[in-house]
This record gives sequence, structure tokens and C-alpha cells, in this order.
Amino acid sequence: MTASFMLIPGFCFVLLGALALNGRGNAAYAGIPMVAWGWVAMGGGFVLDGGPTLLGFSFGTRATLAGVGLVVIVLGGVLVIWGRSRARRIEQGS
Repeated sequence: MTASFMLIPGFCFVLLGALALNGRGNAAYAGIPMVAWGWVAMGGGFVLDGGPTLLGFSFGTRATLAGVGLVVIVLGGVLVIWGRSRARRIEQGS
């Protein structure tokens, strides 16, 4: 049950990132690919964390993929924060 709670936001983040990469986001930072790739990375991390549980992988494999997923989520979050601050600087003209 908990794994499905990880997959749903994961797929939503991947979809949001893909839409932003295609230029369909309406936010000021949507045109910056760094933010879109951050959303895709965060969604992929959630899928790596919840997917193996639903697929019935062994405990060791699930733990390893959860660790990798955590790293990918953190790196995606860093990309989103960095891209947003970059978009603000571009918007302010400095």
C-alpha cells in the first residue's frame, strides 16, 4: 500500500517534468530545462523507491534501490532549487 503512495507522485513528477521540457509549463521557471530535469529526477527517485516493492523484489534489492532513489530525489531537488533561483536572477535582469 505504501509503495503505491510512492508511485503516484513519482509518475506525476515525471509527467510534470516532461511537460515542462516540452514547453507546456506556465510558470516563470518552466522554460529552464534544469528545473524540468529536476522534476523528472525526483519522480524517478520516487518510482525507484516504490516500484520494487510492488514488483516483489527481494529485501536487499529493494533497500539498494531505495537508497539510489533517495540520492536521485535529493539531486532532483537541488536541480529544482538551483534552477528556480537562476530563473529569478534572469527575471530580475542581474
